[in-house]
Amino acid sequence: MRDYELTLILKPDLTDQARESLLGKVKKLIEDVKGKVESQDLWGKKSLVYSIKKEKEGVYAYFVLALDEKDISQIDKKIKMEEDVLRHLLVRKD
Repeated sequence: MRDYELTLILKPDLTDQARESLLGKVKKLIEDVKGKVESQDLWGKKSLVYSIKKEKEGVYAYFVLALDEKDISQIDKKIKMEEDVLRHLLVRKD
């Protein structure tokens, strides 16, 4: 297993409960493929440099993960399907 960083930009108009539910769903997705969430941090609402899906702000969430390389594409596809995720970036840590 390797270490990865996952950054999500969520829609800013989500309620606290909806946001926690979405982050819980992402965490469960990681754990379902036998990955491990080593840390999770909510950076809060920030202004975007350019609008994404007509949104000018987004709520940033950051995860440090341990995953097998073969599971990356599966996780990437499932996160893309989430309507409340404006953008995501999954990169390997050095």
